[in-house]
Amino acid sequence: ETFTVERVTFEDRNCSIARSVDVLGDWWNLMIVRELFWGTNKFDDFQRSLEISKGILSKRLKSLQEYGIVVKNAVGAGTEYALTDKGRALHVIIIAMLQWGDEWNPLPEGPPVLLVNRRTGASLAPVQLRDVDDQPVALNDLGLLPGPGADATTCARLSQLRQASPTKAGS
Repeated sequence: ETFTVERVTFEDRNCSIARSVDVLGDWWNLMIVRELFWGTNKFDDFQRSLEISKGILSKRLKSLQEYGIVVKNAVGAGTEYALTDKGRALHVIIIAMLQWGDEWNPLPEGPPVLLVNRRTGASLAPVQLRDVDDQPVALNDLGLLPGPGADATTCARLSQLRQASPTKAGS
């Protein structure tokens, strides 16, 4: 018996994380974005470096174009892919994942790549949350308040969280 798995979509959820997972939840999408950050821009180069089938690569590149993360440009007789502003904004997520992997899922011989400031050669500090006053924010300091896009369900959930643990769920 063959089972087909229908992909669940979160695009209509009142949750920014769920909607982001719709775009970034496929590991190939993140790996393609990583390759674009590192300078890969041709289909054959993606296929070679990622060891991905042509069919899957084609589908993922098309999906990334539909999400507005990647653009496809005709260059001479060929085609090149490039990140849009929306795609370039993913650098913080990619770097945070790289740093998390080096810290919590490391290779025995050490990190495969080291992140540096190209202008100065200085190593990158770990990605850290800061508030608008430039103060560091640890997980225990993080609060949740309803935003302008919060629906009734989200507001009720946040209210429940505040009642259960007023110090963790916001003010």
